[in-house]
Amino acid sequence: MSTTSEDRPSARDQGKERHRLKLIEATADAILEHGLAAVSVSRILEHAGLSRGMVNLHFSSKSRLLLEVARHFSDAYAAHWRAAIERAGPRPEDRLSAIIEADFDPAVLNRRTMAVWFAFRGEAHSTPDYMPFIDSREGPITKAVLGICTELCADGAYPQVNPAFAARAFTVALEGLWTDFHLHPDSFSRDEARAIMLHMARTFFPRHFGGDGVSGLR
Repeated sequence: MSTTSEDRPSARDQGKERHRLKLIEATADAILEHGLAAVSVSRILEHAGLSRGMVNLHFSSKSRLLLEVARHFSDAYAAHWRAAIERAGPRPEDRLSAIIEADFDPAVLNRRTMAVWFAFRGEAHSTPDYMPFIDSREGPITKAVLGICTELCADGAYPQVNPAFAARAFTVALEGLWTDFHLHPDSFSRDEARAIMLHMARTFFPRHFGGDGVSGLR
């Protein structure tokens, strides 16, 4: 299908979107350098190289900008793990492995992203608007892991495994390892983190995550 000139974004619209994203990324840089409490519009603009009026033009206020930063990083994370599941194929063990691998990918697990993640989590009680973007208890990834664990239980006949408890254990362990990276980025081992999660997977679902040709983390 051809694209008409009316369908394509104008140069002005493209420029506005570039400036909008630049402000979001600059805010993340400022959070990494100064912490959320010390982030000011001036510090954001130092990183963005844009004028003060740009914040009001694109976001109307600093608080709205911060909310969009939380949304941006949440959306990027969701797109990341969903793409990993899509690539993994239909087998539940491969999809669980893909989620675990995706969580330790440097594209997600890095100092800057963790600084943003934990900064907004620390402000969630005082600013409830952040909650939809940082709360994973009832979030899509938790539901995805629960669905996978339910499939594994049905496929592997694990009567001793409660899929809801297993799913919660996986998500809590993954978040705990993110915390470990956030606090100890220089000594954190991605290989060890993967091994921990594989050990959990083998404990819950040995017929799917054992040896002899069945799935494991790649």
